[in-house]
Amino acid sequence: MIITAPSFIRGDSYLFKVKVKHKDGGTPLQEIDVDTIFLTFKENTSKSSRVLFQKELSDMRIDEDGYCHIAFNPSDTEKLPYGKYYFDIEITLTNGYRKTATYQINITDETTNHGG
Repeated sequence: MIITAPSFIRGDSYLFKVKVKHKDGGTPLQEIDVDTIFLTFKENTSKSSRVLFQKELSDMRIDEDGYCHIAFNPSDTEKLPYGKYYFDIEITLTNGYRKTATYQINITDETTNHGG
């Protein structure tokens, strides 16, 4: 299943958050429960698609309510063509359990252009 994420403007800062829970479906995860988190950003979902950028746990944080906060920095998207992209978030817990969710996102043009 692919989840549609909100669009954002190419080259802007963007904070994306996703609720992360234990496999029991209700208990929020805490950072202490997590071994690794990877976010992989690509043009499409095929294995052969080139990875445009990847983030790791050190680039994210999990708050006390179980939300994983992921910051997209201007340099992550500023050189990408406008259009549809995909990213997945893979979380591996310290007990070995692994869960991946895939998202579709649209990178758009800005209305305000700086300079002449």
